[in-house]
Amino acid sequence: MPVKPLLRQSITVHRCSSVANRMSDSKHSKDVAPEASPAGQGASGSSDNGARPANPGYFPPIAPPPVESATGAGSAFRARSRELAAVCFQSLRHLAVWLWNFISDVARYYWGVRRALGEFIAGFAPNLMSEAKRMREVRLAPYEAHAMAEHDPASGWKLAVPGRCVVCGEKTANPQIDESLLIDDAARAFWVPAASVLVGVPLGLFLFGRWSVLLVIPLGFVLGYLLRGKVPVLLRVARCDAHRTRASIPQVLAWGNTLVIRFGHKSVRRIFLYGETIDTPVAAQDSAAQSMPAVDAHVPAAPETIPLADAPHPDDAMIRHEQPLAFRPEEDDRESTTIP
Repeated sequence: MPVKPLLRQSITVHRCSSVANRMSDSKHSKDVAPEASPAGQGASGSSDNGARPANPGYFPPIAPPPVESATGAGSAFRARSRELAAVCFQSLRHLAVWLWNFISDVARYYWGVRRALGEFIAGFAPNLMSEAKRMREVRLAPYEAHAMAEHDPASGWKLAVPGRCVVCGEKTANPQIDESLLIDDAARAFWVPAASVLVGVPLGLFLFGRWSVLLVIPLGFVLGYLLRGKVPVLLRVARCDAHRTRASIPQVLAWGNTLVIRFGHKSVRRIFLYGETIDTPVAAQDSAAQSMPAVDAHVPAAPETIPLADAPHPDDAMIRHEQPLAFRPEEDDRESTTIP
């Protein structure tokens, strides 16, 4: 028997047996698939060893994302948003409180210097002030020299009125008292807002419009508050027993580099400017005047003449009342200028 037909026959038998085995395996897998993996293990459609799936046309459904993870991310975002909103609200609250306190400080400052501003504006016309106030007022400048005043750019002004009560001007033996004052500069509080308005209003109208005028006026007062200044003054004064509690006198005002002092009496101003006066009694008459002879009132006194360089002779210039008046001829013949 030839070899080739035997080989063909054996190969055919082997192929048939392999096909039968495959069919039996596929049928067995279909019977077992519904009872396969328990809950919690997703059916992947393939064996663990990476073999081809038993049913090539079957695809497992896609599982939805877990609900718990999405809910947790949303709650975290809302919590973070609440934290940011709370921080922003707290910051705005602090800003509003600071802004309110700042505006209140500006208003309190200008309300406190309102009288000094009024005195500064009235100081431009001193002649319109009352005479009693002008006679008690002294204006000091740094470049002037005074016996009882001294100015130092570092420490400010130093004033002293010894031996006199600054209220009534009377002499007193009470000791002098040192009073340290910080006077608000009324000139700076007035000129900074005025300059801001004079410069800001035209620029605002030209660059931005009419609405900017509403911001220029309050900003001028804010700049005046930020650039405010105080002048240190040291007073060394005395007060009598009757005016020991009159601490408001002398009145001290600061107008830039000028210091204004208003005493309680005009005599204190005179002493402050010119020094203490010496009260001397009236001088007695000398011995020559006392030894002059008495003059008889019944004897007519001789006419006294004072010779001058180009004066006429005393006899011609003397008026004699015992002689009648005589007129010269030319005065009689003079024509009258009156209208008949």
